[in-house]
Amino acid sequence: MPSPSPAAIPTPTPQPQKPVAVSTTTTSGTTNSDLSGLPAQEWEKQGRLENILLLDFNNDLSVHTQQVYTLWHSDWEVYVGRFDGPQRDGIFLYDRLDGTGRLLDFDASMNVVHYQSVNNLKGNWQVYSGDFASAGRAQLLLYDPANGHAQMLKLASDLTIAGQKSYTDWGTNKALYVGHFGLSSLSVMLYDASAAQSTFLAFDTSLQVAHQYNTQSWDQHWQILVGAFLDRSRCVTGGNCATGDDILVLNRQTGQLEQYLFSFGRTFKVYDNRMQSFVRQGVASQQYLDPVDTTTFNLVDILNTTIRNEELY
Repeated sequence: MPSPSPAAIPTPTPQPQKPVAVSTTTTSGTTNSDLSGLPAQEWEKQGRLENILLLDFNNDLSVHTQQVYTLWHSDWEVYVGRFDGPQRDGIFLYDRLDGTGRLLDFDASMNVVHYQSVNNLKGNWQVYSGDFASAGRAQLLLYDPANGHAQMLKLASDLTIAGQKSYTDWGTNKALYVGHFGLSSLSVMLYDASAAQSTFLAFDTSLQVAHQYNTQSWDQHWQILVGAFLDRSRCVTGGNCATGDDILVLNRQTGQLEQYLFSFGRTFKVYDNRMQSFVRQGVASQQYLDPVDTTTFNLVDILNTTIRNEELY
């Protein structure tokens, strides 16, 4: 199949900086083939030798559309997320050495629709994406395990930054996993292998941490994978599914594979009825409410395997 001509992406026009820690520039309706960014800095004019082939597939995995882009730096890391809506993926390109990023989304012909430059991203950020805020599109989550800092970037439909939230107390040297833990939105699990503990975090629509749950979990001998591994075909029909993802953990030493379910529950307070006896006796008493958290964390299955020293994907 002959390759199509390179698509067009114009030089972005700088816009006023948003009142957040990162700055952005925007371009819509692209007209040149250069994906490496603004030509304002000298480093962006050098070493742009890499090309990109972007593919769209049919249901049988045959190629439906392909698009060629040219003049790309080789330093970019590529991350995929549904940044402009739930129906189509976009791309986040990140150069951690320079502290810059690019956000792009595409139309049905794989032409770039929105192009957003993101600056001031210095740091050793680990990059994740997903709808943590029930916004109908993915946010960018950045976590630096060296200092325990994190930040969440909330995006508008044109990929401009609509909000940002910073976190400074997530702890160092944690392994971060994302999953649906009993909520419609994505949540975070921070795994501390040295302390054999995990912390689960869920967010509200303003990106504040709305739920936090700490539990003993696994030591450094375990490999972890989060995903929907339970067969829910029967419970979907019955309407009694436990929504969310499972957690598979593999013991590299013994080959034991364990499956866990975690689900955030509702927190409420129950009145302590023992206070009623003091009221009947005319003794002054302070009403007491007992907090109850219905969050669950359960081991559901164990499988002994011959797998040793391998990774889970």
